[in-house]
Amino acid sequence: MSTDEEIVEEDNELLSAFAEASVAIYLKATERTRTFAEVVDDYRGLEAEFVARAGDDERSALEVRRRIAEHVLSAARDKAPRFEVCRGAWNELIRLGFTNIWIRCLTTWSYLDCCAYDEQPEEGLAVVEPLLAELERGLEEARAAQRPTDFYEEELERYGDLRDELLAQQRGQLSPSRRTRRMDEASQPAPEKEKIDEIDDELRKACRAVFKSFARSQDRSFAEVAADYKRIEADTVARAGEGQAFQAFVLNVRQRIAEDILQAACWLKQPFEVCREAWNDLVRVGFTSISERCWKTTYYAESCGENQKPEEGLAVLEPFLAELQRGLEAGLARRSEARAKLEPPRHGPSPRFYRQWIKSLGELRDKLEAARKGAEPST
Repeated sequence: MSTDEEIVEEDNELLSAFAEASVAIYLKATERTRTFAEVVDDYRGLEAEFVARAGDDERSALEVRRRIAEHVLSAARDKAPRFEVCRGAWNELIRLGFTNIWIRCLTTWSYLDCCAYDEQPEEGLAVVEPLLAELERGLEEARAAQRPTDFYEEELERYGDLRDELLAQQRGQLSPSRRTRRMDEASQPAPEKEKIDEIDDELRKACRAVFKSFARSQDRSFAEVAADYKRIEADTVARAGEGQAFQAFVLNVRQRIAEDILQAACWLKQPFEVCREAWNDLVRVGFTSISERCWKTTYYAESCGENQKPEEGLAVLEPFLAELQRGLEAGLARRSEARAKLEPPRHGPSPRFYRQWIKSLGELRDKLEAARKGAEPST
């Protein structure tokens, strides 16, 4: 008979294999032409395979079913079938139960986003209010037991915002950046959009293939990887053409390629001059989002430390940290104003986002500052 340790190890092996297989389906599901029904069929096939592999292990079989339900709900959010389908995916997850409170929060967000998209605020409020109450209890218990409270505080903040948006929607107010099914069905897509979507699909596939070529094995040189990315950029820009309607897309392509090249330079441990050139190229074209700016700043600053150039990393981190702090303060002020006026919250980076990155990048700054001081001659 297997020992408890052997059972846990077998569970881990099965669920690790399941996770790897589900990633492949997820990547396939991101293809624009892939329908929700096709994605669900893929996940159901995966579910059948891994439930069979679990055999008499009911615990692992249940965990596989839960994860499949989570993936189906996430696909419903992305592919936007009719609301009844989204509600059915949510109800299946409720029936199976959540692995833990973290998973409950993660999946609830997907369902509430479906509710807001289909302008079903009452459905969303019926779910979010009990969750907020449970998070409040969890926060009180964590404080009483002197355990970390960050998770509960952050989730209360995040779901409080979404509750406020649903309440505003109930009053007939929409958040400025909220897209709804009604709006999407009423809008006429630009004639260029289909071509852009098609080109973008091919761009994603090509970039993913290059990433896999060096992420799984570092046998390829950075020069080869960078040349592949540049070739993809040139081909994509050529397909898009020079029309005004494609200018924003072309800029986005150049930004994404620059981000990918910087990441490759840092991951492949290139000399500092190579990383700095890739960083400067990225700064010149701009970042695709503030989230990508945070990640790529991290990669570059870490490479500065690894190459004994802490002052170069500090020159990037310190002004960016000040900018993030200003963003946090402005976001908190906007939130307070919106709540006072009973207005829907504006979408954008959350206070949680700013706090997490201020903490992460602040720790990296402190590490580089210590390295800089350690390199200074003693007086």
